[in-house]
Amino acid sequence: MKRIREGKFVVTGEVEPVKTTDLTEVLEAAKRLKDCCVAVNVTDNPTAFGYMNALVPSYMIQKEVGLEAVYQMVTRDRNRLALLSDLLAAGALGLKNNIDLTWDSV
Repeated sequence: MKRIREGKFVVTGEVEPVKTTDLTEVLEAAKRLKDCCVAVNVTDNPTAFGYMNALVPSYMIQKEVGLEAVYQMVTRDRNRLALLSDLLAAGALGLKNNIDLTWDSV
């Protein structure tokens, strides 16, 4: 956020959660982006396929890699109660960046 406030050009990257419980691939991808991006977007069930909830890799990227994460939530898959629950959980984990999207055109 500091770079944005200073009016500097910023770049974010994007990683896709995995379809397993092993986050090694996601964390390695985030490490590769760390030197060129100020943050990484963690997608939420892209193309309407089931992946790990983006909340977990978002938290682990911030904790293990030290790169700001943008936690994506797709409203297609959640009602208002679920959206609120996920946002509260993200806040409790220290995730400050969130983007809510309607859906991917599949």
